[in-house]
Amino acid sequence: MHPTLELLDPLNPVRRRMALWLLPLGSLLALVALLASRSRLDPVDRVLLPLLVVGFLLLALALKRHPASARWAIPSAHALIALYLLSILTYQLLFVPNPQGLSPAAFWVPFFYFSSYLFFPTQRALRLALLYLLTLFLLALLGAFRGHYTPVHLNALAQFLGSNLAYVGLLYLLVRLKEGYLEAQLDAYTDFLTGLRNRRYLDLVLDRELFRVARYGRPLSLIVLDLDGFKAVNDTHGHEVGDRVLKALARCLEEHLRQSDRAVRLGGEEFAVVLPETGLPQALRLAERLRQAVAALRVPPVERLSASFGVAQASPTDSPLSLLKRADEALYRAKRQGKNRVEAA
Repeated sequence: MHPTLELLDPLNPVRRRMALWLLPLGSLLALVALLASRSRLDPVDRVLLPLLVVGFLLLALALKRHPASARWAIPSAHALIALYLLSILTYQLLFVPNPQGLSPAAFWVPFFYFSSYLFFPTQRALRLALLYLLTLFLLALLGAFRGHYTPVHLNALAQFLGSNLAYVGLLYLLVRLKEGYLEAQLDAYTDFLTGLRNRRYLDLVLDRELFRVARYGRPLSLIVLDLDGFKAVNDTHGHEVGDRVLKALARCLEEHLRQSDRAVRLGGEEFAVVLPETGLPQALRLAERLRQAVAALRVPPVERLSASFGVAQASPTDSPLSLLKRADEALYRAKRQGKNRVEAA
């Protein structure tokens, strides 16, 4: 499993918190609009504004109480906004044109684009934005065929559609620049031979996970492993075979890990595995399965492979260096006691 850009993306940890602020605010704004225009509400506002008031609050409540299982809340809120804006603009473009050209609701359409890029992957956000813009263009075209636009309406629509196209293009450019920067940054955290993350990445992820240990008391374990007799493999068969052994070991680790785990190459033939939400007994069982999997690896012409493992569970006072040191000490103890074994710190 290759960790994505999420760990390096500064927006990732705050997306949910932003939604928890924006959803109640959206509910409040919809309530203000409902109360302020009570005497002159059009049919769309009469139906959808109460839906927005209640819907945003319920979605915020679901996201707050069940952050893991309520990932549908943000897309649902986004869909509610899209439905409201599309409905009110459809009503005004096809049935009752606004005397001033466009409804004030049109000012909120760019928010749809911004929120798409904020909460969804770039390509999905771009498709949503272009589909939405195309729908608005077709509605404007249908309204024009009905023959009830004045020059004021035509000018407002031209400015509206042109500016929205510019918003979509500019946002896409900015997001691609950001992703390009993150991808270049991620290269610095990747081991070029195995494709696993490197020691620099380990420091980064341990900082984050140890914060969760200290703040929330969540379990975290670290496995450090080292191939036994790897120098003899290089000396006997050459570095090309040694590289194939390291790549095979990297694949073996990834095949036996959960999506939330992190496999790291520390350097040479030494590797580490970060196990969030995992106590020491579970980590020891996984280390034993990995030991058996390494022993079963076949990389001809190497006859047999084995690895020694050290396992440590993080404490609230640990730093990345202290946790790694304790796991290393357990690894060296496994080496001294005969290799091809698992030891706990």
